[in-house]
Amino acid sequence: MIRPSSAATEPVLLVSQALAPAGALAPLFPELVRVDTVAAALDRLRGGGAAAGETVVLLDAPTMAAVEALARLEPAPAVVVLLPEGQEHDSAGFIAAGAQDAWPVGDGEDDALRSAVSAARRRQMRENRLRMALAEAQRGRDEAASLLDAAGAAVAAALDPMMALTAAALESPLLPRQQDRLLAVQAAGAALRTTVAALRSVGPGAEAEESLTLAALAADAKAMSIEGGADEEFIGDAAGLRGLLTLLAAEGGASLSLSLRPAGDAAELTLRRRGAARLRPLVLAAVQPLVRRLGGHLPTDGPDGAAGEWLTVRIPVRAVLRPAALSVLLVEDNPIGRLVAAGFFKALGHTVTTAEDGAQGLAAATDGRFDLIVMDVQMPVMDGHEAARAIRALPGEAGRVPIVALTAGTDAEDDAQCHAAGMDDCLHKPLTMDRLRTVLERLFPGRVQAGG
Repeated sequence: MIRPSSAATEPVLLVSQALAPAGALAPLFPELVRVDTVAAALDRLRGGGAAAGETVVLLDAPTMAAVEALARLEPAPAVVVLLPEGQEHDSAGFIAAGAQDAWPVGDGEDDALRSAVSAARRRQMRENRLRMALAEAQRGRDEAASLLDAAGAAVAAALDPMMALTAAALESPLLPRQQDRLLAVQAAGAALRTTVAALRSVGPGAEAEESLTLAALAADAKAMSIEGGADEEFIGDAAGLRGLLTLLAAEGGASLSLSLRPAGDAAELTLRRRGAARLRPLVLAAVQPLVRRLGGHLPTDGPDGAAGEWLTVRIPVRAVLRPAALSVLLVEDNPIGRLVAAGFFKALGHTVTTAEDGAQGLAAATDGRFDLIVMDVQMPVMDGHEAARAIRALPGEAGRVPIVALTAGTDAEDDAQCHAAGMDDCLHKPLTMDRLRTVLERLFPGRVQAGG
C-alpha cells in the first residue's frame, strides 16, 4: 500500500510526454504537475518566483541540455532525472550537469524514491541559499571596490598637484631645513599614492603586475640588501614577490639580497638567502608554490646545497624600456596651473618649455621644435583659439605639431570650438594625471610614461 508522507506535499513538476509516468507517480507526490516539454517547465518555473527553488523537477527521458537549462535558473529547482533502463551509467554525467540525483525507472522502491526527492530538494535549497549568499558577497565586493576606486580617484586628484608643486619647489634654491621638510612631504605623498593604488587594485579586474624597483621592493623587508640595479625598473607580480620576501625573512639569523640582470626587454630577478639558519620544512613548502606562481625556480648553491644555508631563487620579470621623452610646449597664464601641469609632464619624464600667453606660445612654436603643444584656452594678449589658428598657419613641421587644449569648458560645444581652431584634443580642468595619461596615450601610443 502506498503511504504518501507529509514531506511529499511539496511541489513536484514532472516533465514527460507520456501519461504513464504521471499515473505511476501521482500517488507518491500529491502536488505532482505534469508538463510535456522542458520549455513549458522553464516557463512555469520562471513565473514561480522564489517557489521555484522549492520545486523538484522529475525529468523523464532526460538530456544533458535540459538539465543544464534547468540548473541555470535563479533560484534553481532540484532536478532528479528518471533514467530509462540501460542508461544507469549516465547518472554521473547528469549530476555533473546540475542534477541533484539520478533515479533508475521501475526499481519499485516507492519510499526510497520519496526519500531521494526530499533529499534532493533539501540539497538544492541549501545550494540556492549559498548562491544567494555568494551573489550578495560579490555585490558587496563590487560596491566596496567602486567606493575605493572613487575615493582613490579623489585622493589622487588632490595629491597629484601637491606632488607636482613639491617637486617644483625642490628645484628652487632652498635652505637645508626647507629641503628636508619638502623631501619629507614628497616621501609621505609617495607612500600615500602607493597605499591608494593598492586599495584601488582590489577590484575583480585588477592586475597583479606593476612597475617596481629593487629599492621599492626591499623598502619594508628585514635584513635586505641590494647587490646591484637598485633603481632599475621592471614589471613583476608585486604581491607575489613581497609575499616571497616575507616568507624568506621570517626565519631569523639569515640575510637576503636582491639583484636584477636585464637582457633586452626581459630580465631576471635573483634572490639569495645566506646564513646558517635553515628554513623549516613548513616554510619551504609555502615558498615553493609562490615561486611557481612567479614562474621562477629554486636552484641551490653553497658547498652542500642545503636549502636555507644558501638558497637562490631566480624569477623572470620584464624590463621597463623607456621610450624617448616628449618635448612639450606648455602655454598657461596661471602660474600655479603652469607649475602643476609642468610637474605632471616632468613626473612622466618629458621636457617642458613654458609660455605665459598665446603670443609667447606662438613665438616659441615658431622658433622651437616641439612634439606637443598644450594650450590654455582663456589667456590675455592672445587666447588659445587664436594662437592655435596662428600655429596651424605656420609652414612645415611647426604648423603640424599636435595641439591639446587646456580648458575649463565641459560641454561638447567647447570641445567643438577647440577642434575648429585646429586643436587635436582637449584636457579638461582640473587637470589630473589620469586625464593627462589618457590624452597622451591617444596621441602618442607607448610614450605616455617615459620617466618615473
